[in-house]
Amino acid sequence: MSLDCCEYDLAIFAPNQDNRVVEVDGHTVELMHFAGPMKKNVLDLGIMQVLRDTNKFELSIAARDIAVVKHSKVLAVAGKKSLISSLFCQQKMIQAKQPAVAAMWLKIAAYEFIEGVLALSNSRPMPLHELEQVRQTDVRGMAEAVEIALECVGIETATRPAISRSIQAIKELKAKDYDRDLFVSKVNHLLDRSMLTDCYFYAGRVAAKNLVSRKESFHDRYVKLVQLALSLSSDMQQLEKLQKLLAKAANFGLKG
Repeated sequence: MSLDCCEYDLAIFAPNQDNRVVEVDGHTVELMHFAGPMKKNVLDLGIMQVLRDTNKFELSIAARDIAVVKHSKVLAVAGKKSLISSLFCQQKMIQAKQPAVAAMWLKIAAYEFIEGVLALSNSRPMPLHELEQVRQTDVRGMAEAVEIALECVGIETATRPAISRSIQAIKELKAKDYDRDLFVSKVNHLLDRSMLTDCYFYAGRVAAKNLVSRKESFHDRYVKLVQLALSLSSDMQQLEKLQKLLAKAANFGLKG
């Protein structure tokens, strides 16, 4: 499912290095540090072919031990965790004092839900491609629930002006992140090809990951930035209705 703007066809692992993005002969390469034993990175290693190995990593051994069944089981566990995370974010929505912060938590919950459903359907979620994965994946009786999640995301509001405002806000959120320019290159790639819904979804996913790691004081202090980054709706009555449906869907998924 790789696009021309994707950077991870080839992965290079190195010990004790900071994550960074570099250009090599006109190609974008993201250098990432994997902490702990390679066998703990089953989701990432399970679909890789090892070209060259060293005794520092023993990638070949780790990759060989990750059978298809094991990879599926790890995906299923990750999917359940995402559904639980979705419910946790929904509780945050209920407790939020500001309407915009409540809307933020619901949208984050929707992204977590979609990621969980994909993983439970044996499809490893990939942020840039998640919307296309949703289109192509058999989500095992959860199609209606996914539609509810996409409504929470606000996919029908994917216009160029909305996306432009969102991207400017996310660039501010990611001002100190090593992969800021990589994010910008990806959204520009999608916009240049008029893939508006995919761009809107991806930008929101990046914003959600950024905001969920922030302290609640940040959300309250920079509420306008939060609103712009996630293109939040102000219709709380509709959002509360969607939250109840999403909670029901998440609980159903956890029982499956």
